Amino acid sequence: MFEWCRIVRMYDSVDQWRDGCRAVMARYVALRRQIDDLEATAAAQLALVVDTYAWPKELPVPDRLDAFRCEQISGTDYGEDLTSELAIAGGTSVGAARYLVRDVAHLTQRLPHCWDKVVTTQAPLWQARRVAEACQGLDVGCWAEVDAQVATSLGAVGMGRLARLITAGVATAAPATMLRRSEEPVHCVRTGGDPIDPLTGWVWAKVERSDAIFLDATIQLIADKLAQQGDPGTPDQLRARALGVLANPAAALQITGIHTTRGMNPTPETDADREAICDAAGKLLDSFTPRSHIYVHTWIDHVDDPLAVARVEGIGPVLTSQIALLTGATKISVTPVIHVGADSITSDAYEIPHRIREHVLMRDPWEPFPWSNRESRGLDLDHTIPWQPGLADQTRPGNLEPLTRKTHRVKTHADWQLTQTLPGQYTWHTHARQHIITDHTGSRRE
Repeated sequence: MFEWCRIVRMYDSVDQWRDGCRAVMARYVALRRQIDDLEATAAAQLALVVDTYAWPKELPVPDRLDAFRCEQISGTDYGEDLTSELAIAGGTSVGAARYLVRDVAHLTQRLPHCWDKVVTTQAPLWQARRVAEACQGLDVGCWAEVDAQVATSLGAVGMGRLARLITAGVATAAPATMLRRSEEPVHCVRTGGDPIDPLTGWVWAKVERSDAIFLDATIQLIADKLAQQGDPGTPDQLRARALGVLANPAAALQITGIHTTRGMNPTPETDADREAICDAAGKLLDSFTPRSHIYVHTWIDHVDDPLAVARVEGIGPVLTSQIALLTGATKISVTPVIHVGADSITSDAYEIPHRIREHVLMRDPWEPFPWSNRESRGLDLDHTIPWQPGLADQTRPGNLEPLTRKTHRVKTHADWQLTQTLPGQYTWHTHARQHIITDHTGSRRE
């Protein structure tokens, strides 16, 4: 009797626990349904925004650089502040906002069944955008066929199945386009950095098959030579180092000799010609060595601390002890230390001296436009308070910010207000009453 009572009490406790779990889950499910409703409403409002911002056909399109202009997206003219407002509203880049405008316009105009799934909460906008992206480049008449085939499954199947259905829909509607896409040669070479390990990077290339075969053979040849010279690396490590050697053709030639005359002009005819080329490679080694100019952001007190964190432009955070490893055997140009806390260097001229420009770029490594991902080096510097002839000290770090030309135009001609409350701290007021503060820590709504 005692054992039975204890088991009953235990089951009562489990039931209470399960009831609590179900109640919490039910509240979450209810919130998710509310979010779905709000996202559908927001999508409908977004479509209205895109349609409203389309440049009126009865108005002439301005072409003056010093006036409010339009921005063309997929053949349609829009007020040029549309993507900037959307980028701030969504906390995304202006480029992402452009793609959003393109996809929403195409969904409402060419994929009405898919769009209906979005505004009736049956499918999220991001899934419908996948359909619009897949249809890019198709004839207008093909979009309706893809729409009819895919819309039924939108929001009803997982993304893996949906991706195949989209591909099948495009292939059925435009088989010639699918065939052309597979046959078009797309040759490119791209490089990038590893977000986890800043000392490594990746190389991705799509080249002619014959070039890929010869490149692979040359990489393996250099890897074998490195192994013969005593390099203890694994086969993969040796091949990676061999590709790095190819960055300097003279160094690669010293290791391999002339193992192939493919692509050489003129082609060496004799052994003496080959030896002469290899001898010349040693003299060319210095001229073929690339020059590296890196910009390192760190506190002056941390320079001698090997475990301190510094930020290298274009790469990201690294330990100070790792900075030398980034340049390898290349030549290094050292940028003098700039103290970014001061605002005392000034100029009366409109033109910005190099010293002031470097100061601003070190202070603002990223464009201070809300949620911008653009690094500031290479951007124009804009006077926060417009420059006026005859006034002193207008060109100073506290009155300058790096902006893209589009952002500069929108700020100037779309009735936006920008104030630099402190050197490097900005407050943006858009025409749609969005208020954002940006500084070195990022963007936040006021």
